[in-house]
Amino acid sequence: MPTNADVELELARAIPALLRQHGFLRPGYQCEVHLHHGSRKKRREAEFESNWDPDADSIRIAFSQMEEEVETATGESAALSATANPEVTEHPLADVVRALDRAEGRPGYEFVSLKWFRDTALAHEGFAWVVDESARHDVLRDAIDRRWILTSKVANPRPPHFPVTAIRLNRQLPEVCALLGVGARGPTAFRPVPIRGEALSATVLRDRR
Repeated sequence: MPTNADVELELARAIPALLRQHGFLRPGYQCEVHLHHGSRKKRREAEFESNWDPDADSIRIAFSQMEEEVETATGESAALSATANPEVTEHPLADVVRALDRAEGRPGYEFVSLKWFRDTALAHEGFAWVVDESARHDVLRDAIDRRWILTSKVANPRPPHFPVTAIRLNRQLPEVCALLGVGARGPTAFRPVPIRGEALSATVLRDRR
């Protein structure tokens, strides 16, 4: 059964295109979707169907400006991420890979902002470990250090002077492909085709005499 978090995430994927079409969501802005009961957010882990009351509940959309991700990890912080939180295991890494795969598949988006993914998308996924802000940072840093996730700078429509740190999956790695259940997108292996007659090298050497 889908939870409130599942419904919020599905709405967050579908609504932006409609909002942009009618001019509500302007370039440089993103939106968040939350289910409310009165003035309070509904429990994200609760089942949606048994928990939704159309007479008392509401769907709220909040807009925020995309910001530059200014935080960079040094060698020291990267080392701390591997040792300071021993409970960060392969399971959160798998969560991050699959969540980023879903984020990259959003229609109408050319890139995934690191800040948006860390602070908004992961929170909407409903993973238990994302409640801890330091855990989100550490798991993302681990995935980046492993090269499972690649980073780049892209132009920010607003403001243009501060480019955005974008992230994408390294889909050529077997580990990433295994988590996604697809084959690696590496270069196609070359297979020589046998040709009748003497070897080409022999022909070249004979012609050079």
